[in-house]
Amino acid sequence: MNILIDGSRQNYEVLDGKEFPISFGIDLHNKYETWKFNAYNEKNLFCFGKGILPIVGGHRLIFSFRSPLWDGFHFSAMGGAGYTFKDTGVQNVAITGKCEVPSILVINGEEDELKIEFIPFTEEITDIYKFNDKILELFNEKNYRAFLVGPASKTTNMGAIYSQTIRNGKIVEGSEDWAARGGGGSVLYRAHNILGVVFFGKKTPEKDVKSVVEEHYQKQYSKVILENTEKYRYSNERKTGGTFGNNYHVTMDLTPIFNWRMPFIDKNRRLRLHKKILEYFVGRFDKEAIETKNWTNCGEPCPVVCKKYRNGLHVDYEPYEANGPCIGVFDIYAADRVVHTIDKLGFDAIEFGNLCSWVFELLDNGMLKPEEVGIEKPLFDISNFENDDDILKNSKHNAEQAVKLARNIAFETNEFGKICKFGARRAAKTLNENYKNRIIDKKFEDFAVYDSFGEHGQISPTMYWAIGNFMPYLIQGKYLTYYQCGVFLEPEELAELSVKNSIEEITLENLGICRFHRKWVSPIIENLVKEVSDVDITEESMELFKKIAKYDSNIGYPKIESERVKELIISGAYEFENEKWIEEFEKGNFNEYIKRVLEKYSELLDIEWKLKE
Repeated sequence: MNILIDGSRQNYEVLDGKEFPISFGIDLHNKYETWKFNAYNEKNLFCFGKGILPIVGGHRLIFSFRSPLWDGFHFSAMGGAGYTFKDTGVQNVAITGKCEVPSILVINGEEDELKIEFIPFTEEITDIYKFNDKILELFNEKNYRAFLVGPASKTTNMGAIYSQTIRNGKIVEGSEDWAARGGGGSVLYRAHNILGVVFFGKKTPEKDVKSVVEEHYQKQYSKVILENTEKYRYSNERKTGGTFGNNYHVTMDLTPIFNWRMPFIDKNRRLRLHKKILEYFVGRFDKEAIETKNWTNCGEPCPVVCKKYRNGLHVDYEPYEANGPCIGVFDIYAADRVVHTIDKLGFDAIEFGNLCSWVFELLDNGMLKPEEVGIEKPLFDISNFENDDDILKNSKHNAEQAVKLARNIAFETNEFGKICKFGARRAAKTLNENYKNRIIDKKFEDFAVYDSFGEHGQISPTMYWAIGNFMPYLIQGKYLTYYQCGVFLEPEELAELSVKNSIEEITLENLGICRFHRKWVSPIIENLVKEVSDVDITEESMELFKKIAKYDSNIGYPKIESERVKELIISGAYEFENEKWIEEFEKGNFNEYIKRVLEKYSELLDIEWKLKE
């Protein structure tokens, strides 16, 4: 069952439509032409739904909306929440209209007839975890799950959606998950005046499809899963686990540091600093999370237990990278304070960290002054981190400034905080006007790293120095690209690999499947879908790209705007030793590379996607 909930009328109606959550979302957005309205207009539909495959890793909750940050259609995923949501009997939800007062939406599937309720909640929210405690008090007798927003959703374009497993009336430590990319939390709050959604229902058995898996692999179901998810559970080779423990062993000196200034730092100096990252970041994590086996899952019965936590904090690579090395913090204890603060405030951690690193560089190079920003000047050069004492002391200093900046933005405590609440791209335009006399060779946006779309849209790339992360594709800020570090490919090959990944990723997301399970799911995905649906899932995925391109083309097209992004692409040819493109870039043929990537990308997806003229 798909439903449309009206926050203004406080009722719902049953809808026809696709069972797949992203397909459901984009069909409605195109039908109601939501591209005509501001992202915070109550007509901007906020959609979410669960996957259809009853498999381990198949219970993500998928959100879609017109993004206030990207400005086009975007989607984000939350682990495990679909496992409880299935008990409501609802497949997909679209929200329109706006509640008169801030409210909590309750979806109750316990009875034969679905019940929808709006509970006014007018208390000021300053901490998403304390808000979660309030929800627990209200619903502790129910076998429920909820997703919530924090203060950042009220004031910024970077609001994330948070959820945590509740079991036997208690919060499961380390199980928190976030649907953060694109500012979905900001849409839920500012367009619809909804602070969170609580859902529960009757336990319903799922169809058993493990025979499909076992027949293909000729192995026991659980063994297939564990063999193909080793990185996320525990790597015997590296003696660590999860994205945090493993990724730093792979990214090495390509790890983003000091606002993506890797190309301008000697490789040997980067490697020396990376040894300290492995010591003070990964080493402490291994001792406190891996050796103690502080592992859990996202809320569905999954043996991968990918959630690694320590001191009550869930630790993942990208939030800690964006608010660690990228902002000049190389001690996990200092990074803890930043990540925990921005989580409490309900920010997209990647987006905030990337914004913060940009602000730090502007303070470091003198384009901004500390009194204007409302924080002290950070220590933002590799020479400030040459020995252990400096690493620990200066990481703490930078972390303290990041915490202040986060609060300034979330609570709009000064004018600079208000400027930054829309993200780096829009903030840069304002700073260009405010400080014209400080612009010499580069504008303010030229120090920022973001993918841009249309006149105002932007999103931070994932935290890898991968050329595919900076291409002006239809969807960025996620893994719908070729995100391998350390390679510089021919434009057509990059496009081909990006499209291959894009189709795989959007298929998994549209089915509500965790991407950590992609290795074993992808080879048999069509067979699994046939067990529950007569839809050709590959065809469905290709149609998705066309529908999103149709929607977004009403708003604009992408461009590569920031000089730092161009520098990361061009210097990638040097760093990854592509002699042909070194020569071409020296001739000034940068646009030729991008043009050829997009031509092949458009051809393979059968869309017209081009640079903004």
